[in-house]
Amino acid sequence: MILDNEPVTRVAFHPRPEPAGYEPKGIPTLTSSDDAAIAGYLHESQASDTLMVFFHGNGEIAADYDGLAPMYIDCGLSCWIVDYRGYGRSTGIPSFSDMLKDAEAIFADIPRIGSAIGRDFKQIIIMGRSLGSASAIHLASIHSSSLAGLILDSPYADGLALISRLGGPNITRRQVPGLNDNVDKICQCNLPTLIIHGTEDRIIPISDAQTLFKGCPNTKKQFLKIQGAGHNNLLLVGFAEYCRKLKGFIIQATQ
Repeated sequence: MILDNEPVTRVAFHPRPEPAGYEPKGIPTLTSSDDAAIAGYLHESQASDTLMVFFHGNGEIAADYDGLAPMYIDCGLSCWIVDYRGYGRSTGIPSFSDMLKDAEAIFADIPRIGSAIGRDFKQIIIMGRSLGSASAIHLASIHSSSLAGLILDSPYADGLALISRLGGPNITRRQVPGLNDNVDKICQCNLPTLIIHGTEDRIIPISDAQTLFKGCPNTKKQFLKIQGAGHNNLLLVGFAEYCRKLKGFIIQATQ
């Protein structure tokens, strides 16, 4: 698969380990996926039987979200933030194919993760930020009937265009026969969906989010535009608005 070649993965993925001496705030997890172990941290809410599985951006690791986890918990759910191959404590080397395969392994591992802490999560929400939107949309497209909602933060619609903007090769659809991109998969995501995007995003333009919103078939879809926000300062610019919309959506999706 051309998307797994080094010129592409070099610009799409930026793995890094956890910092030396890091003390986790969440419960460490490991999920087996073929020849790799995918790490994550579960931040538990004792007051909710809803779990949100969170896939982060390409330059982040799960440990970076220790400060935000309480905000997600305050929205009324437990939050399981997972890494990609080569990120944090995860083994292996990241690629697009493995990223999606690992997302499926993570989804299948939810009952075991819950059982390990004596929990049975009744409702599942999937969330993806930036690159993580690929994992989130992939799971939502094949598991809509098993999910309560989908949340996308600064998502991309056209992966080939994103690779080019990041400095990678210019690849056409003709070079990737059978490509099933985010814009294609969103049409199968028939569940309540919230998309949040900054109006001044220069890495993934807001037009990508608008394309995904238009393609989502569910009538209970919502779109929040954070005015003046770019790709990496969305929460800095619109934190209160972001939290209010997220909490309201989660309450509606899980009723």
